[in-house]
Amino acid sequence: MLHRFFCFFLLLSLVALPATSQETPDAKEIVQRAIDAAGGEAFASLGVLELEVTVEENRNDGTQTGKSYTLLVDTSNLNNLRMELPGDVVVAATKGGGWSTAAGALDDRPQTPMMARMSLNQTAFPLLLPYSLQMEGVWLKELREAETGDGREAWVIGIPFTKGFFIAPVMASTWVLVVAKDDYSIISLEFAPAPAFSDVSPVGVRYRVLKRKDLKGATVVEQILSVGIDSQYQESGATRVTKIKPSVRGPWDPTLFLSPKELEALEED
Repeated sequence: MLHRFFCFFLLLSLVALPATSQETPDAKEIVQRAIDAAGGEAFASLGVLELEVTVEENRNDGTQTGKSYTLLVDTSNLNNLRMELPGDVVVAATKGGGWSTAAGALDDRPQTPMMARMSLNQTAFPLLLPYSLQMEGVWLKELREAETGDGREAWVIGIPFTKGFFIAPVMASTWVLVVAKDDYSIISLEFAPAPAFSDVSPVGVRYRVLKRKDLKGATVVEQILSVGIDSQYQESGATRVTKIKPSVRGPWDPTLFLSPKELEALEED
């Protein structure tokens, strides 16, 4: 039933609409309206947002898998992210770089700062919609008008990313964002596999937010349905349900985001 519901409302037969006499806003303005409609100012003032995440995945071969983790977000600066994984593993990043520890031991490999940042971007981007559309490395281009399969008028925006934004190369393609004209809500977000990697990893993803929650005036995501798609945007059959329990951890806390070395330097000062 969930799959049929998703197909009916999300498989977007995006039909181009004729130009109107009204002045067309640009992609940046549309995204800003979407963020404002979701409570952008309230979101930015939350402090440290805590997302308890569980993921249930059904693969094409019938295999079912699951995982859980906690994501912490500095809502005033989305460069500051922290992910806590089972096994006492922490991955975090600030604008200055990323870091990771396992059982308290710092991973000092030279590639760790870059890999930590890319891993966090990949995890956080869909969970923080629409606010994540303002993250560094996210670009807004290729605006057009369209009508969805259920007759809803929408804006369609192409979203390329700065090279190295995601850790998975297959995601390094131009994504497609669909925003409703009537209330500026996010209808869908999807990407086909990057052409250079389509033979190695031929599956992209179509995301749809199923549930949202008001958190102190900010609308945050509670549940996302993800469906695998191929290079022609046809569904592959693989699905993933991400359930999120959002709450406010508290005000900004540097001990959550700064690396152990940075904290040590602060204590010495």
